[in-house]
Amino acid sequence: MKKRIVLLTLLATLLGVFSIQANELRPDPPPIFLPNTGDVEFDQFLIRLNTAAVESPDAYLADLSTAFQIPPQKINRLLDEYLMAPADVLLVLQLEKTVGHPWPKILERYRQLRLGGWRNLFISFEIHPGSQNFLLLKNELPQDIIHYVELWPKESKQKKGSKKRKGSKKKVQRGSKLFYAPFFL
Repeated sequence: MKKRIVLLTLLATLLGVFSIQANELRPDPPPIFLPNTGDVEFDQFLIRLNTAAVESPDAYLADLSTAFQIPPQKINRLLDEYLMAPADVLLVLQLEKTVGHPWPKILERYRQLRLGGWRNLFISFEIHPGSQNFLLLKNELPQDIIHYVELWPKESKQKKGSKKRKGSKKKVQRGSKLFYAPFFL
């Protein structure tokens, strides 16, 4: 009887160890990134940008640093301390540059309003979707950053049932690897 108890205890311990190791190997699903700016096209751009930035984080960090002329440590602080997505960092820096609000004030409101998305944050600074300030914010993005989305392959616009020309190259869709930032934390 004593041998059975010892054997069962040993077996339970081994199963526990193996299940812990299996859980460590399985990556946690990434949180969802929903910018919710109030402009569907801009939201799609930010999602694609976020995905591309996650694929090459060092290059994105360097380009953000150069485009906004700020030290990389500030960007790392936003990414790590505030748990921001790469596209969120871009919006904070762009909001600071375009509208002139200091980034600590933007981050304070970001913490308070991030559950509602960037639209609520923009409205709190009286930047409404479609307004001149919103269009400035959206259209004055640094070219160093826009190229991430331009290089990212988009979905084919070919209609179903249409024939492909011979010799045409296949477009590779990489959209299944989306990074989702902790916007709702």
